[in-house]
Amino acid sequence: VITAVAFLRERGQGTLERLMASPLRRAEIVLGYMLGFTVLALVQSAEVLAFSLLVLHVHNVGNVALIFLLEALMAIAAVNLGIFLSMFARTEFQAVQFIPLVIVPQMLLAGIIFPVSTEPGPLQALSHILPLTYAVEGLRNIMIKGADLTWSSLQLDVGVVLGFCILVILAGATTLRRRIA
Repeated sequence: VITAVAFLRERGQGTLERLMASPLRRAEIVLGYMLGFTVLALVQSAEVLAFSLLVLHVHNVGNVALIFLLEALMAIAAVNLGIFLSMFARTEFQAVQFIPLVIVPQMLLAGIIFPVSTEPGPLQALSHILPLTYAVEGLRNIMIKGADLTWSSLQLDVGVVLGFCILVILAGATTLRRRIA
């Protein structure tokens, strides 16, 4: 959602129009936005992971690279979801309204606050549609149980998050191309 706000701000300030007047192709502009926001999200993910492990001493028996892989996939997905959602907002205020619609339900249903197993049946089914549920479960398996990619449950978790990541990259790229055009 922050990506959507930033993108809408750039559009409102005329940055997109100036880029369109440059010799860059639309695909290059799209890729530039996606890469810029993604690099920032990856740096933030690395900082959070390092702070959690080194300063807060969060319990971890697993591979830090696998933890970062799941965090990175979710960061990439979040950036591109924000780009996709920007198509549905005309102002920054409208983009912020996606927070209670997109972020809060995922946090409540994905097992971050309450275990998915304690949710009523329909909400459990809904939680298994959300990619964040698989990321949370994967992180738990890695950090608490020491899971690696030979575990079929971790393969499923990474696969679902990767699939969602690819889906929102395609949706975000398509949306951004249309928005720029």
